[in-house]
Amino acid sequence: MTMNKVKYLLILSRPVNVLISFLTIIVAAELAFGLDPLKNVLLASISAALITIGANVINDYFDIDIDVINKPNRPLAAGKLSRQAAFVYFIIVYVSAWSLALYIGLNMFLVAFMTGILLYFYSYRLKRTILWGNLTVSLATALAFVYGGLAVGHLQETYFPAIFAFLFHFGREVLKDIQDMKGDRQAGAVTFPLKYGISRSINLMTVIFILLVFLTAIPYIFSIYSFYYFLIICLGIYPVLLFVLYKAKKDHEAKTLGYLSNLLKADMIIGLLAIYVK
Repeated sequence: MTMNKVKYLLILSRPVNVLISFLTIIVAAELAFGLDPLKNVLLASISAALITIGANVINDYFDIDIDVINKPNRPLAAGKLSRQAAFVYFIIVYVSAWSLALYIGLNMFLVAFMTGILLYFYSYRLKRTILWGNLTVSLATALAFVYGGLAVGHLQETYFPAIFAFLFHFGREVLKDIQDMKGDRQAGAVTFPLKYGISRSINLMTVIFILLVFLTAIPYIFSIYSFYYFLIICLGIYPVLLFVLYKAKKDHEAKTLGYLSNLLKADMIIGLLAIYVK
């Protein structure tokens, strides 16, 4: 395998997303019961990272025609990698992820398998439907916290983070659909923005983020999470959500929406930090 091929496989994997998945499992396990047994936590984190890689690869595999329009610099859309190479890579990482999960335990395997299959069908068909694709990705992200809790045998402490993750990603997925309208329209997709328009899509995002703000305050109000958690949320999450909504309403250009989507992606790390110091 040439260094160029390795480079493009790495780009296809989307390392930032992979790192976030890896850290999410560690945080989820720490929240649930601490990092014990550490071996299970590390294996679960690697497994989740591999599922994320596979999901990103198969997404580009099925979206090549859309990406030629929306993201022409992606490795498959630009012709830097063949679809066959991408699919083989996808199979390898998914099988590796499921094998690690099965080694930890049957429950871990079942969650990993279900998440992987959900993300496959998201890319294959659900992404091009009204909200079902958005809900699928959001659910898969929420399940990462469940996965971390399972790794250490405790689930209850992961419920709040899972709900927060679901809503945060749901809002971001709607934003991404607005960004991808041009390519989605030409590909025959029927997403929420294409069906109901940009204005209603931003209104939906607003409702989702308002609900997220309300729910993230509850653990602090009821003294479940500490003042430091709430301080980080107030300084690092709420202003970003407000800024994203403001900019999205003012500027519908794909470049601006892409920037806002990446900003939300980066802000996930702040959210993980807030939950970690709870």
